[in-house]
Amino acid sequence: MSTLMMNDSHISFSPGQNDDEVWTHQYLRTVKDSFEEIRAILLYKVNQREIGVAILNGFDQELRSIYEQLATNPILKATLKNTHSLTEAIDKAKMSINLAIDLQNMRQTYENRKRLYLEYKNIAIALSNAIDILDDALSTPI
Repeated sequence: MSTLMMNDSHISFSPGQNDDEVWTHQYLRTVKDSFEEIRAILLYKVNQREIGVAILNGFDQELRSIYEQLATNPILKATLKNTHSLTEAIDKAKMSINLAIDLQNMRQTYENRKRLYLEYKNIAIALSNAIDILDDALSTPI
């Protein structure tokens, strides 16, 4: 399974970059691509029965990394008008990922499987909301 993850994208903040807005747009486009890839994996690229704890942990790590950038990167904080709604959507996705990990570790009953697949859907919904927020941010001048 191939995923476009931010950790593999080699886009990172470096103080000498010439244009903060260009860097911010590039970073946000990469974040959006990462969200779209995770959502696609959960919804149709992979059989949901094949999604295990390791994959979910990778998604969680990816989202935490993005969240950290939004919370601490001075360029993002200075150029984005409001990161609250985006971090809130990421928080919802992370919560559902953690619930899915917990469900993976529970006895695999019919009810637990239904709850697990519902959490996959909840992750996808939260990421769709984050993608919509990113679309708005990318379509308007920062």
